[in-house]
Amino acid sequence: MDLHRGRKKDSIEQFIESPQIILDTSLSQLRYMILIEGLSTPEDYDQCPYRSHVWCILCRVPVFPVNKYVKLLSEIPRKLSPELYRKIKNDTFRTLMNDKRFHSKVSEESLTRILSAVAISRPDNKVGYVQGMNVLLAPILYSCHRSEPQAFALLHHLVNEQLPLYVTANLDGVHAGLSLVDVVLRIVDPVLSEFLDSKFLKAEIYAFPSVLTLCACTPSLDSVMKLWDFLFAYGTHMNILFVVAQLIMSRSALLRSPQPMKLLRNFPPLRENDIIKLNTALIHWYPES
Repeated sequence: MDLHRGRKKDSIEQFIESPQIILDTSLSQLRYMILIEGLSTPEDYDQCPYRSHVWCILCRVPVFPVNKYVKLLSEIPRKLSPELYRKIKNDTFRTLMNDKRFHSKVSEESLTRILSAVAISRPDNKVGYVQGMNVLLAPILYSCHRSEPQAFALLHHLVNEQLPLYVTANLDGVHAGLSLVDVVLRIVDPVLSEFLDSKFLKAEIYAFPSVLTLCACTPSLDSVMKLWDFLFAYGTHMNILFVVAQLIMSRSALLRSPQPMKLLRNFPPLRENDIIKLNTALIHWYPES
């Protein structure tokens, strides 16, 4: 017996299942619904059952054919270098290694297959894999755990279309993002910015994992998923503002601490609702340029 049969669908799920005539208008309405209502988790579910569909809609990623994915997997032994395979395997086993719920749905083998498939499907002049892509994949595969091909399609879109400069030999996009963290913090909280500068604490030192992984390196996974709902709705550039928001939320503790790096070494668990509220409140502070 299916205990989930006949469950009541919320307004967002009903919206994405209904015919839409004008794409841009429908996407704008979906984004607004995510901001105001948020994706919900029905009773007896451990996560939102339609989240992966919403992410694909927002990213305009179509259904990826299973046979095409299987063909891609068959090419891995021939196209993936042993060095790159070892690099992937060195990361996959420790992906969210302390999250039992994650590993109850996601296997290391799935992580390895998808990362390998993404690596060989990148253009020849592009880096196939960098450390941290496994953490970027984690929320995607958890959300798409019923469809490995769709998880591949979403990660492929993310690293090639939204974050292409993050997956380079020198991680150019990540370093640019870290510089933006310093710039934005200086605008919205000059006192905290000056304090961290006085301790020689630039974002390059403490925020690298958060920028590289779109905050997926910080627990909890549920909080990451909700932040990513917002990121996919309004743009992955919002992650820079999320990092700044976490600094502001720890402002008092940082300013009191004689050694703030001890606090910055491990960001506290994500308070996703507060992070989103703070960013929407402060957004008018950021110059248009």
